[in-house]
Amino acid sequence: MLKGDLWQWDAQATATAIRAGKISCREAVEAALNRLHQVNPAINAVVDVMEADALAAADRADAQLAAGDAVGPLHGVPVTCKINVDVAGRAPTNGLVAMKDARAVADSAPAANLRRAGAIVIGLTNVPAFCYRWFTDNDLHGLTRNPWNRTLSPGGSSGGAAAALAAGIGALAHGNDVAGSIRLPASACGVYGLKPTVGRVPTHNPSAPGERPLCIQIGATEGVLARSVRDLRLGLSALEYPDPRDPCQVPAPAHDASQSRPCRVALFTGETEGWTHPEVAATASRAAAWLADAGYVVEELAPPRFAEMADLWMTMLYAESSGPVREFLLSLGGQDYGRATLNTAASLPAMSHAELHQAWEKRLGILREWAMFLERYPLVMIPTTFQPAFPLNHDLIGPDVTKEIMQAYRPLTSVAGLALPGLSVPAGFAAGAPAGVQLIAGRFQEERCLSAAAIMEQRIGPTLPVDPFEDEA
Repeated sequence: MLKGDLWQWDAQATATAIRAGKISCREAVEAALNRLHQVNPAINAVVDVMEADALAAADRADAQLAAGDAVGPLHGVPVTCKINVDVAGRAPTNGLVAMKDARAVADSAPAANLRRAGAIVIGLTNVPAFCYRWFTDNDLHGLTRNPWNRTLSPGGSSGGAAAALAAGIGALAHGNDVAGSIRLPASACGVYGLKPTVGRVPTHNPSAPGERPLCIQIGATEGVLARSVRDLRLGLSALEYPDPRDPCQVPAPAHDASQSRPCRVALFTGETEGWTHPEVAATASRAAAWLADAGYVVEELAPPRFAEMADLWMTMLYAESSGPVREFLLSLGGQDYGRATLNTAASLPAMSHAELHQAWEKRLGILREWAMFLERYPLVMIPTTFQPAFPLNHDLIGPDVTKEIMQAYRPLTSVAGLALPGLSVPAGFAAGAPAGVQLIAGRFQEERCLSAAAIMEQRIGPTLPVDPFEDEA
């Protein structure tokens, strides 16, 4: 690529060129900021632009190189962070009007680790209020649009992260996921999205008023969105650096070379259950054939208790945030947040505290069955979502539509509830919009997903940024 196209480069290419002295950190950051100013007004993906801070950081990074200092693997690479994590000096609004004047006094674990690796944060990306919807909109920052189609949602809650990345704003994007918040936006916007095993990547927000509830502790994880598989590796290696502020971080095993070899794959398209759009199913089947061509042994069968786990996890999340907690959230989230929350709650069975305890026991049994299944089929392939990208704010229509959304998103919630790694690969299109295929492996076996995704990437080709709404002209 030409030097003038720096905003199109992936993180690996940018970092390599910086270390070789072919470009400066300031040039890389200026290119990303120029692209931001060009396209962000159309999509509203970055809602806190850190231009002055980013340029100052770029100049410091160039000075380090000139002095011959040791630098990290992402030195000088422009990235974005999701606005629900602390970035020192900025407002971690989480999409809330009440948080607009807040200021983080220190970096969160993911922001600190990205900066430790040398990355330069150029802005914070949009989310739904409290990150509790699959549609990115809030009263403070407004609506984020999918760069492929102005009428479609970019997904959520990392919708701003995926939309920015897909449009060429930054080389990497931070996100987090407790019910699909990385993988759904990655699929909807045509980029790669990795939800690591829960515990692999540290998480901590110094500004948090209290500790996280149990479902979030067990199911939420920080992760990365990228336009290439090699960038997912770079992002994961940066994010997983140990942080003592997270006592639940697991000293994860090193990547095992054996996970790079072909293995047995269970393909589940959901067609037999009547859940899946034909073009989504065809995309998954074609992607499975790519792996078969590379020596993987693919069999079509459903993983254990798939729909049960998906529905159970959503019910658990909403049971944990019921009663006074829900009333507090509703008081701050805004009208659309309230409507979406009540639509979702009306679509789920009520669960008492005693039943919530029993649900944890049921989850353990399902997790055990999955662990045994993954012994026979170390890799599972499922559509990232069973249906193509939905229109903007589709969850506001009513409980019946919300039920359909939750059914379409079972591949997201089932994997989230099991705390397993999931990687969304931009494998094709459905109904004219990007459609992802999700790779799932056993605990701390991210390398198995990444290796398979790299094989698929050879067939997909480079994932380059898009100009917002260019297909609508």
